[in-house]
Amino acid sequence: MEANKSVTGPVLGFLTLIFSFIAIASWIFQARLVFWICLLLALISLGIFARLRFTDFMNFFISRQARYGANVALSIVGVIGIVVFVNAIIVQRFDKKADLTKLQLYTLSEQTRTVLKDVKKEIQIIAFFSDDTSQSAARAKDMLELYQRETEFLTISFKNPYIDLQLRDKYQLRYDGTIIFDSGDRHEKITTVEEQKFTSALLKLIRAETKKVYFLVGHKEHEITDFNNDGYSEVRTELENQNYAAFPLSLLTEPDIPTDCDLLVIAGPKNPLTRNEIDIVAKYLKRSGKLFLMLDPSITSAEDVNRRIVGLMRRWGIAIGNDLVIDETQFVPLFGPRAPVPGLELHEITRSMRDPVAFPVTRSVTPIADSASNLSVKSLAKTVGGINDSWGEKQRDTDGTFSGTFTYMPGADTPPPVSVAVAAEQKIDENSDGNATRNPTRIVVFGDSDFAVNAAFREANRDLFLFTVNWLTLEEDLIAIRPIDLQGQTLRQMRVHDIRLVQITSVFLIPSIVFIAGVIVWWQRRKGENA
Repeated sequence: MEANKSVTGPVLGFLTLIFSFIAIASWIFQARLVFWICLLLALISLGIFARLRFTDFMNFFISRQARYGANVALSIVGVIGIVVFVNAIIVQRFDKKADLTKLQLYTLSEQTRTVLKDVKKEIQIIAFFSDDTSQSAARAKDMLELYQRETEFLTISFKNPYIDLQLRDKYQLRYDGTIIFDSGDRHEKITTVEEQKFTSALLKLIRAETKKVYFLVGHKEHEITDFNNDGYSEVRTELENQNYAAFPLSLLTEPDIPTDCDLLVIAGPKNPLTRNEIDIVAKYLKRSGKLFLMLDPSITSAEDVNRRIVGLMRRWGIAIGNDLVIDETQFVPLFGPRAPVPGLELHEITRSMRDPVAFPVTRSVTPIADSASNLSVKSLAKTVGGINDSWGEKQRDTDGTFSGTFTYMPGADTPPPVSVAVAAEQKIDENSDGNATRNPTRIVVFGDSDFAVNAAFREANRDLFLFTVNWLTLEEDLIAIRPIDLQGQTLRQMRVHDIRLVQITSVFLIPSIVFIAGVIVWWQRRKGENA
């Protein structure tokens, strides 16, 4: 009987340890049913072990080894307590972090810290991520925590746009991963996790300045006071949401463009501008003016009513064709190939665009190759079709209109790919210190104005219009911070079986090896004692 107890007791003790280990691992992996079963088995085996080896069990708690073990445990607890207490004091008084990453991923730029020192009002930052474990969400959380450490006026929260529907409707979210900076009276939307975007949004909210945008009237343009489908009232509303002030402007009654004009918009004039108006616009551009020009193609006449302003744009390195762009590869099915959906080119305006933009009807707008050396003229969008699939149609009927059938004529029509939007910037003069002496002149020309009417002003069309306005008014250059390139530093994403392998190795394999080694050592020592 004693021999059976001497064998059964250790076995039950080992079973208790094994079941306890499995229970702990099950709790970590949230396998609740396995946890409770193993916990129950561990308690049962421990109870039987205590019953069979009751005397040894009680002697263990009064033995010298137990007292030594208790003293060691108390010492460890005391040391841990002292470390925690000292660490709490250090964190409270000396809250510092050391960024040891090669790219300084957890260090804000000096420009950002300067802006954060000027934040004197409460700003709520709401990050909308449906998957808070994604790489973008993790990067946004790390970066926003850095911002919060620099000022007490920022409140940060993460929301799921598919659960918090009320907030999603309030901010009219269209993209997962949007981050809102809300100061109470206005807000900024950011869709890219970049320090420059975050800091620029904060700077817009704490500035008292409101930039003014003037829309030319008097030539049957789209007007910001028109609430019909072909009006621009939605444009005005969105500009006001972005802290701009929009006003109509008639150069037929005003002698000059106001000095507080940050941007002049000419949206699809159907009647020609007078020579005097062209001269006023030309003078405005020479004094670092900003122009957003949208000219629709001349459909009913071979004579271009906007030839004067077309001539003015040639001086700035922009050629506006008197044609109709056709793209049989990518177009709006409802309107056919004469409503192309061009591909976007790489530019500050288009870098954050996620979706393509459709142009109901458009003319070609192309950079002039031999433009002045101090001009930077780049295409923003081009047709995607190749030869015989996309071109700028110039062949008209005798009455000046375009025929119903379109065929590419080499040498006569505009060859593909056809550019339909161009951005031009005059290089800034610099003084001896290398600083700019004045702001640059910036011009953006689109071959279509209908993409921004009330009936179409949503999603990608709205983004393209607002990104253009921001670039023209220098809003994207508020803070010049070089973005961190993570492409070459990103580790391979762990697959499911990789994660399982790490979990099994760290939680089961390594502890099992240690446990088996302990059992072997115990057994060898037991054999030595019995010898």
